[in-house]
Amino acid sequence: MIAWFFGSAMLGDLSDAMGRKKSLMICLIGATLGYLISAIAIGFHSIVFLILGRVIAGFTAGSQPIAQAAIIDVSAPENRARNIGYVLLAVSVGFVLGPIMGGVLSNNSLASWFNFATPLYFAGILSFLNCVLLYFLFHETFIRTKKIKIRLHYAIQIFIEAFKSKSIRLLSLVLLIETAGWSEYFTFVSQFLLRRFHYTASEVSFFIAVLAVGFSIGFGFLVNPVAKRFNLKSAVITNLLIAAFLCLITAIAHIQIIIWIGAVLIGMSVALLYSLLITIFSNQVSAEEQGWVMGITNSVSALSFGITSLMSGFAADLSPAVPIYLGCVGLTLAALVLKFTKLAKN
Repeated sequence: MIAWFFGSAMLGDLSDAMGRKKSLMICLIGATLGYLISAIAIGFHSIVFLILGRVIAGFTAGSQPIAQAAIIDVSAPENRARNIGYVLLAVSVGFVLGPIMGGVLSNNSLASWFNFATPLYFAGILSFLNCVLLYFLFHETFIRTKKIKIRLHYAIQIFIEAFKSKSIRLLSLVLLIETAGWSEYFTFVSQFLLRRFHYTASEVSFFIAVLAVGFSIGFGFLVNPVAKRFNLKSAVITNLLIAAFLCLITAIAHIQIIIWIGAVLIGMSVALLYSLLITIFSNQVSAEEQGWVMGITNSVSALSFGITSLMSGFAADLSPAVPIYLGCVGLTLAALVLKFTKLAKN
């Protein structure tokens, strides 16, 4: 998470200096090396190399904001939210398939040579193939005429620069609180199901897959019509409150079907509000700053997930429902902050 925080900021900045294609190549080459080193480390039982592999993979995990910046480069303003939604749809599909493939490839009852390292080898091969496809099929979407200085300390500097713009400053606060609320639900809902309903690991995995179906519906089918028909800020606030209400229902419910239906609806709401919030970020800056602002969003998300993971474990010890309640509070607070945020462009 720490490496993701630093890498997202630097690579987003880098994409504004040398273009999206080269930056994405760096991300994919780093991911390939990181996964392969991690897989080899498991085979040799080396904690040091396992950590090294995860640091490399985490640092170069900033391909999503760069891909979003590339999509923004070629999108007309009226189609920006829709196209960002398509990028996030691809992420959510991978989110569904990844755990399934990981479970299959690590199951040695299916093949004797399957083990815990096999999914990492597979991920490394996929990253390499993606790198090859990118090299031959992707055409650069952003060419900068002015040189930009790449700063090694940019992960810290990015927040200083973000605070110079009032709208970006307040939007970053909204995203930080929203992500904290969302991560409370997402990180701890598995433990909630295990402790309240005594779910097995496979049942929890299926629940997460159902949640991802909601993401896919939201990203793939709802972002564009909502963006075209409603004010973006109002739509984000509405979906923050919907997601908060659904978290509350989840926390108090003892009927499982309600929680499962809620998972689909939460996935749809979070997909909508996140896509539209990222679009609002994009609308606040010029074409030359899209990589920078996408780096901000990714670093803020990484920071928020990291803080939540470190600080919220004690809450789950009090009751399995407490983190879900905290998710409700976080999403509601984000809606209130956004309500009173004045935007340069909406």
